[in-house]
Amino acid sequence: MQSINSSTIIQPSSSVNLTRRTQRLKSKPTNISAIPMFDLTIDEEVNDQHTHANIAKGVSKDYIDHGDQNVVCQICNAKLWTDESIRGKDKHNTSFSLYCGYGKVELPDSKEAPPTYLNLYRSTDSKSKYFINNIRRYNSMFPFTSMGGKVYASINIGKAPYIFRLGGQNYHRIGSLLPSNGSKPKFSQLYIYDTDNEESNRQTIFSRQEDASTSTYDSIDLQIIHDLKLMLDSNNVLVQSYRMVRDCFQDNPHIDLKLRLIGKRIQDGRTYNLPSAYEVAALIVGDIDDSFQNRDIIVQNSSGSLERISELHPSYLALQYPLLFPYGDEGI
Repeated sequence: MQSINSSTIIQPSSSVNLTRRTQRLKSKPTNISAIPMFDLTIDEEVNDQHTHANIAKGVSKDYIDHGDQNVVCQICNAKLWTDESIRGKDKHNTSFSLYCGYGKVELPDSKEAPPTYLNLYRSTDSKSKYFINNIRRYNSMFPFTSMGGKVYASINIGKAPYIFRLGGQNYHRIGSLLPSNGSKPKFSQLYIYDTDNEESNRQTIFSRQEDASTSTYDSIDLQIIHDLKLMLDSNNVLVQSYRMVRDCFQDNPHIDLKLRLIGKRIQDGRTYNLPSAYEVAALIVGDIDDSFQNRDIIVQNSSGSLERISELHPSYLALQYPLLFPYGDEGI
C-alpha cells in the first residue's frame, strides 16, 4: 500500500462542501474595527485625550442627539423636541397634535401642593431632611389601602439581605371601617378609630428602632406626623370622607354605617375645581340596594376581611399614595 504524506493531501474544493448560504456569508466582507488599546502607564491627561478622540468609534451611526425639549405648545404647555414639533405642527398656530391634538384634548394643569407641605420638600433644615430620608415610611403611615399579591417568603434563607419578591398580579385591598375586636387599627381605620391618639398610633406602627432612643428624632418625627395630618385633613377629600364616618360613630357608636367611594364622577376633578368630600363618597345607613355602579367601593362597617378594589377606580392611586396626591384627586 502506498503511503501518503499528510502534507500532500489535496484539500477538497470549498465550492463542493460549503452550502450556498455559507458561501454567501463567507463572501461578505467583514469590517471589524480593532479594539482601542490604551497604555495605562502613560500620563493620565494624555490618556484622557486619547479616549475622547476614539470614543465615537464604537457608537452607532444611527444614534441622533435631538437635544433638549425646547419647543412648547401654547395650548397645553407640553414640551417637545424640534423634530416632534416639525412633524405635528399646525400651519396656522403653534399648537401640536402629539399631546393635545391642536387643542381638542384638554389637559389639566398640575396642582401646586399646599405651601406648608411643599416646604418639607424644598427646605434644607433638619426637619425637611428627616422627612425626605423617611418619605416612604411616612407614606406608609397614611394610605387607605394595602398592597396585595403573592409574596414569596421562602426566598429569604440564611443570613443574606432581605429580598421582597412579589409574583403574579399586584393589586390594592381595603379593609372595614372599624377593626375587629381586639385588633389594632390599620391603614384607613386610623382615620376613624381612636383618633385622640392617632399620631402616636401611626408612629408606633411604623416606628424606627434606631431612632427610638433619640429624643431629638422622636420630637421631629411627631411634628412631621402632626403637620401631615393637618395638611391631609384640610385638603384631601378622601380623608375628609373618613372623618365624616368618625363623626357619625362618635354621635352613635352602634350605627350600621357603610362608606361608598364613588367610582364615577359627574365632572372631571382634574379639569374643573377640586371635588368635595360629598362628590367622591357617600355614607350609607343600613342595607345596600342594587343602584350602585360596579366600580364603586363599598367599605363595610366591621367585616374583618379585606376587599380588593378595582384598578379602574378614579381614586385607586390616591388611596394608596396620599403623599403623592395630597388633594385626593383622580390619579388615572
